[in-house]
Amino acid sequence: MPRAAGREVRRIRAEALPKLKGGLRALNRTLELPGTNPLKDAHAALDAAVLAAYGFSPKADLFAQLLDLNRQIATRIERAAPVPPPYRPRHPARLPESRIPPDRRLHPAERVRSASGLWKVGEV
Repeated sequence: MPRAAGREVRRIRAEALPKLKGGLRALNRTLELPGTNPLKDAHAALDAAVLAAYGFSPKADLFAQLLDLNRQIATRIERAAPVPPPYRPRHPARLPESRIPPDRRLHPAERVRSASGLWKVGEV
């Protein structure tokens, strides 16, 4: 459902941009105007779809819900437990160097950078 709502926001934006001077900035300013407009309605539908997908309550503190979800997922990743959708990251978790145990860290000469992360030489 969030995908369809996101596509609708992009469709409305694409239709409105050629008719408006000022680009995305001017278009996004229409969201601040009183009353309804198709872009504002599409954004509201996208917000509702994302809240529903993550099981969040629109009446509870969104930031607290996000932090709680982040803690749950981080715990699952640290324990190598499966992460259920829609939370599953597309790429493996990348921990900052400071959170990797010293015996598991790679020497800079052993690193190979790629678009999706770091691997040991020979694992690419």
